[in-house]
Amino acid sequence: MTPFSDEKATGTVRSEQVGSVMTALRNRVLEGKLLPGTKLKEAELAAQFGVSRTPIREALVAAEREGLVTYETNRGYTVRQFTRRDLLESYEMRALLEGHGCRVVAERGLPLDVERALRNGLDRAEALMSGDSPLEGEALEQWRLLNQRFHTTLMGLVPSGLFNRSFQTVYRVPKIYDVLEMEKDGPTLRQYNEEHRRILDAIARRQSGRVEFLMREHLQGPCDLLLRRMEEAPGG
Repeated sequence: MTPFSDEKATGTVRSEQVGSVMTALRNRVLEGKLLPGTKLKEAELAAQFGVSRTPIREALVAAEREGLVTYETNRGYTVRQFTRRDLLESYEMRALLEGHGCRVVAERGLPLDVERALRNGLDRAEALMSGDSPLEGEALEQWRLLNQRFHTTLMGLVPSGLFNRSFQTVYRVPKIYDVLEMEKDGPTLRQYNEEHRRILDAIARRQSGRVEFLMREHLQGPCDLLLRRMEEAPGG
Protein backbone atom coordinates (compact mmCIF):
# COMPACT_ATOMS: atom_id res chain seq x y z
CA MET A 1 0.00 0.00 0.00
CA THR A 2 1.37 3.44 -0.95
CA PRO A 3 1.72 6.30 1.58
CA PHE A 4 -1.23 7.99 -0.14
CA SER A 5 -3.33 4.85 0.31
CA ASP A 6 -2.30 4.65 3.98
CA GLU A 7 -3.33 8.27 4.51
CA LYS A 8 -6.65 7.70 2.75
CA ALA A 9 -7.39 4.57 4.81
CA THR A 10 -6.57 6.40 8.03
CA GLY A 11 -8.87 9.25 7.03
CA THR A 12 -11.70 6.81 6.31
CA VAL A 13 -11.33 5.12 9.70
CA ARG A 14 -11.31 8.46 11.51
CA SER A 15 -14.37 9.63 9.58
CA GLU A 16 -16.20 6.46 10.61
CA GLN A 17 -15.15 6.97 14.22
CA VAL A 18 -16.38 10.57 14.19
CA GLY A 19 -19.71 9.47 12.73
CA SER A 20 -20.09 6.71 15.30
CA VAL A 21 -19.26 9.00 18.23
CA MET A 22 -21.53 11.74 16.89
CA THR A 23 -24.46 9.34 16.59
CA ALA A 24 -23.92 8.04 20.12
CA LEU A 25 -23.66 11.56 21.57
CA ARG A 26 -26.77 12.69 19.72
CA ASN A 27 -28.78 9.72 20.95
CA ARG A 28 -27.63 10.17 24.55
CA VAL A 29 -28.64 13.83 24.53
CA LEU A 30 -31.99 13.29 22.83
CA GLU A 31 -32.86 10.35 25.07
CA GLY A 32 -32.01 12.28 28.24
CA LYS A 33 -29.03 10.08 29.14
CA LEU A 34 -26.79 13.15 29.02
CA LEU A 35 -28.61 15.81 31.01
CA PRO A 36 -28.52 19.54 30.23
CA GLY A 37 -25.49 21.18 31.82
CA THR A 38 -23.35 18.02 31.74
CA LYS A 39 -19.71 18.84 30.98
CA LEU A 40 -18.24 16.74 28.18
CA LYS A 41 -14.55 15.97 28.69
CA GLU A 42 -12.53 14.74 25.73
CA ALA A 43 -10.40 12.33 27.77
CA GLU A 44 -13.41 10.67 29.42
CA LEU A 45 -15.29 10.35 26.14
CA ALA A 46 -12.21 8.95 24.38
CA ALA A 47 -11.95 6.26 27.07
CA GLN A 48 -15.67 5.46 26.86
CA PHE A 49 -15.65 5.06 23.08
CA GLY A 50 -12.19 3.51 22.79
CA VAL A 51 -10.87 6.11 20.33
CA SER A 52 -8.31 8.89 20.38
CA ARG A 53 -9.20 12.48 21.26
CA THR A 54 -9.17 13.59 17.62
CA PRO A 55 -12.50 11.98 16.56
CA ILE A 56 -14.00 13.04 19.91
CA ARG A 57 -12.99 16.64 19.27
CA GLU A 58 -14.43 16.57 15.73
CA ALA A 59 -17.67 14.98 16.96
CA LEU A 60 -18.07 17.69 19.62
CA VAL A 61 -17.58 20.40 17.01
CA ALA A 62 -20.30 18.74 14.89
CA ALA A 63 -22.58 18.47 17.93
CA GLU A 64 -22.13 22.19 18.56
CA ARG A 65 -23.11 22.93 14.95
CA GLU A 66 -26.28 20.90 15.49
CA GLY A 67 -27.07 22.90 18.60
CA LEU A 68 -26.87 19.94 20.97
CA VAL A 69 -23.92 21.26 22.97
CA THR A 70 -22.42 24.66 23.70
CA TYR A 71 -18.77 25.70 23.84
CA GLU A 72 -17.13 28.30 26.07
CA THR A 73 -13.46 29.27 26.07
CA ASN A 74 -11.62 27.73 29.03
CA ARG A 75 -14.74 25.77 29.98
CA GLY A 76 -15.10 23.40 27.05
CA TYR A 77 -18.27 21.67 25.87
CA THR A 78 -21.50 21.36 27.84
CA VAL A 79 -24.81 19.69 26.95
CA ARG A 80 -27.15 22.47 25.93
CA GLN A 81 -29.91 23.60 28.28
CA PHE A 82 -33.09 23.73 26.19
CA THR A 83 -35.66 26.23 27.40
CA ARG A 84 -39.42 25.81 27.64
CA ARG A 85 -39.73 28.03 24.55
CA ASP A 86 -37.26 25.81 22.65
CA LEU A 87 -39.35 22.72 23.39
CA LEU A 88 -42.67 24.28 22.48
CA GLU A 89 -41.30 25.83 19.31
CA SER A 90 -39.83 22.48 18.27
CA TYR A 91 -43.32 20.91 18.27
CA GLU A 92 -44.87 23.94 16.57
CA MET A 93 -42.22 23.86 13.83
CA ARG A 94 -42.55 20.09 13.47
CA ALA A 95 -46.30 20.51 12.97
CA LEU A 96 -45.70 22.99 10.16
CA LEU A 97 -42.88 21.04 8.53
CA GLU A 98 -44.39 17.56 8.81
CA GLY A 99 -47.81 18.79 7.74
CA HIS A 100 -46.25 20.23 4.59
CA GLY A 101 -44.09 17.14 4.12
CA CYS A 102 -47.10 14.81 4.27
CA ARG A 103 -48.91 16.98 1.72
CA VAL A 104 -45.95 16.63 -0.65
CA VAL A 105 -45.75 12.85 -0.14
CA ALA A 106 -49.50 12.48 -0.75
CA GLU A 107 -49.29 14.53 -3.94
CA ARG A 108 -46.35 12.48 -5.24
CA GLY A 109 -47.84 9.13 -4.23
CA LEU A 110 -46.62 6.69 -1.61
CA PRO A 111 -44.52 3.71 -2.86
CA LEU A 112 -46.29 0.43 -2.07
CA ASP A 113 -43.29 -1.11 -0.34
CA VAL A 114 -43.02 1.90 1.98
CA GLU A 115 -46.75 1.76 2.72
CA ARG A 116 -46.49 -1.94 3.61
CA ALA A 117 -43.51 -1.30 5.88
CA LEU A 118 -45.30 1.54 7.67
CA ARG A 119 -48.48 -0.50 8.17
CA ASN A 120 -46.39 -3.35 9.53
CA GLY A 121 -44.80 -0.93 11.98
CA LEU A 122 -48.22 0.29 13.13
CA ASP A 123 -49.33 -3.31 13.68
CA ARG A 124 -46.21 -4.00 15.73
CA ALA A 125 -46.77 -0.88 17.81
CA GLU A 126 -50.37 -1.89 18.47
CA ALA A 127 -49.28 -5.36 19.56
CA LEU A 128 -47.11 -3.78 22.28
CA MET A 129 -50.14 -2.20 23.94
CA SER A 130 -52.59 -4.10 26.12
CA GLY A 131 -55.02 -2.65 28.62
CA ASP A 132 -54.53 0.77 30.16
CA SER A 133 -51.21 0.07 31.89
CA PRO A 134 -48.26 2.29 30.94
CA LEU A 135 -45.59 0.76 28.75
CA GLU A 136 -42.29 0.21 30.52
CA GLY A 137 -38.76 -0.88 29.76
CA GLU A 138 -38.04 -2.58 26.45
CA ALA A 139 -41.66 -2.39 25.27
CA LEU A 140 -41.66 1.39 25.67
CA GLU A 141 -38.34 1.72 23.85
CA GLN A 142 -39.67 -0.40 20.97
CA TRP A 143 -42.79 1.74 20.74
CA ARG A 144 -40.75 4.94 20.69
CA LEU A 145 -38.50 3.56 17.95
CA LEU A 146 -41.52 2.58 15.83
CA ASN A 147 -43.07 6.00 16.43
CA GLN A 148 -39.87 7.74 15.41
CA ARG A 149 -39.51 5.54 12.32
CA PHE A 150 -43.04 6.42 11.16
CA HIS A 151 -42.27 10.14 11.16
CA THR A 152 -38.72 9.99 9.79
CA THR A 153 -39.69 7.56 7.01
CA LEU A 154 -42.43 9.86 5.72
CA MET A 155 -40.25 12.96 5.92
CA GLY A 156 -37.42 11.14 4.18
CA LEU A 157 -39.66 10.86 1.11
CA VAL A 158 -39.79 14.64 0.63
CA PRO A 159 -37.44 15.43 -2.30
CA SER A 160 -35.88 18.56 -0.83
CA GLY A 161 -32.50 18.87 0.80
CA LEU A 162 -33.46 22.16 2.46
CA PHE A 163 -36.66 20.64 3.87
CA ASN A 164 -34.84 17.63 5.28
CA ARG A 165 -32.10 19.74 6.87
CA SER A 166 -34.77 21.91 8.51
CA PHE A 167 -36.67 18.84 9.71
CA GLN A 168 -33.56 17.23 11.20
CA THR A 169 -32.65 20.45 13.03
CA VAL A 170 -36.09 20.69 14.65
CA TYR A 171 -36.34 16.95 15.33
CA ARG A 172 -33.08 16.99 17.31
CA VAL A 173 -34.56 19.04 20.15
CA PRO A 174 -34.82 16.58 23.08
CA LYS A 175 -38.30 15.20 23.62
CA ILE A 176 -37.73 15.08 27.44
CA TYR A 177 -39.72 11.85 27.84
CA ASP A 178 -37.93 10.96 31.06
CA VAL A 179 -38.51 14.40 32.57
CA LEU A 180 -42.25 14.72 32.00
CA GLU A 181 -43.19 11.03 31.74
CA MET A 182 -44.99 11.77 28.49
CA GLU A 183 -46.41 9.22 26.09
CA LYS A 184 -46.44 6.15 28.33
CA ASP A 185 -50.03 5.31 29.23
CA GLY A 186 -51.96 2.81 27.10
CA PRO A 187 -54.86 5.08 26.00
CA THR A 188 -52.51 7.86 24.87
CA LEU A 189 -50.30 5.48 22.90
CA ARG A 190 -53.29 3.83 21.24
CA GLN A 191 -54.63 7.24 20.29
CA TYR A 192 -51.28 8.18 18.71
CA ASN A 193 -51.22 4.90 16.80
CA GLU A 194 -54.75 5.46 15.47
CA GLU A 195 -53.78 8.96 14.40
CA HIS A 196 -50.83 7.45 12.53
CA ARG A 197 -53.23 5.07 10.75
CA ARG A 198 -55.48 7.95 9.67
CA ILE A 199 -52.46 9.89 8.43
CA LEU A 200 -51.19 6.91 6.46
CA ASP A 201 -54.64 6.20 5.00
CA ALA A 202 -54.96 9.81 3.86
CA ILE A 203 -51.54 9.69 2.20
CA ALA A 204 -52.35 6.40 0.46
CA ARG A 205 -55.58 7.99 -0.87
CA ARG A 206 -53.57 11.06 -1.95
CA GLN A 207 -55.72 13.36 0.17
CA SER A 208 -53.06 16.04 0.43
CA GLY A 209 -55.13 18.73 2.17
CA ARG A 210 -56.60 16.31 4.69
CA VAL A 211 -53.27 14.71 5.62
CA GLU A 212 -51.63 18.10 6.17
CA PHE A 213 -54.37 18.93 8.68
CA LEU A 214 -54.16 15.49 10.35
CA MET A 215 -50.41 15.67 10.87
CA ARG A 216 -50.55 19.18 12.29
CA GLU A 217 -53.32 18.12 14.66
CA HIS A 218 -51.37 14.99 15.61
CA LEU A 219 -48.33 17.02 16.69
CA GLN A 220 -50.42 19.61 18.49
CA GLY A 221 -51.37 16.93 21.06
CA PRO A 222 -47.87 16.51 22.55
CA CYS A 223 -47.43 20.28 22.47
CA ASP A 224 -50.60 20.79 24.52
CA LEU A 225 -49.57 18.02 26.93
CA LEU A 226 -46.15 19.59 27.35
CA LEU A 227 -47.74 22.93 28.18
CA ARG A 228 -50.04 21.38 30.78
CA ARG A 229 -47.22 19.46 32.45
CA MET A 230 -45.02 22.54 32.62
CA GLU A 231 -47.84 24.61 34.11
CA GLU A 232 -48.48 21.88 36.71
CA ALA A 233 -44.82 21.69 37.69
CA PRO A 234 -43.64 23.62 40.81
CA GLY A 235 -43.02 27.21 39.85
CA GLY A 236 -44.66 26.70 36.44
